[in-house]
Amino acid sequence: MIDEHRKTAEACQSGATATAETNVTDVLLAVANHFTATHPTAPLERNSLLIAFDAEAYNLLGRSTTSSNTLARAALAMAPARTPGVTRGEYALILRRTAAEAGNDRPDDRPIPGIPGPRTGATPVKGGDAR
Repeated sequence: MIDEHRKTAEACQSGATATAETNVTDVLLAVANHFTATHPTAPLERNSLLIAFDAEAYNLLGRSTTSSNTLARAALAMAPARTPGVTRGEYALILRRTAAEAGNDRPDDRPIPGIPGPRTGATPVKGGDAR
């Protein structure tokens, strides 16, 4: 089934990308990241699903409407059907699995915010001189 979706996605995507790096699985991962970060325990509504695919394709293609609609449709065709009662977070896991099965299993590229460690350089003192 993944092969069928991949063929459909590749056919739709052929003229849809602004760069070589942007592809259908990138949209799947972007939607998964969005659902994980925004209300992951809320039920996934059909309208939210459609809007998320359109919005993430639009963002990935540099906010271009020229080809984002085609890319969003291709990604939606590759995505598994929404099961009634599934949460946004659960569907994010399903999307990540689908992207990995299609060959895009790279982790999320966003940096993880953390607490900065202690400074290792000279310590500034009052008056501007370093010790």
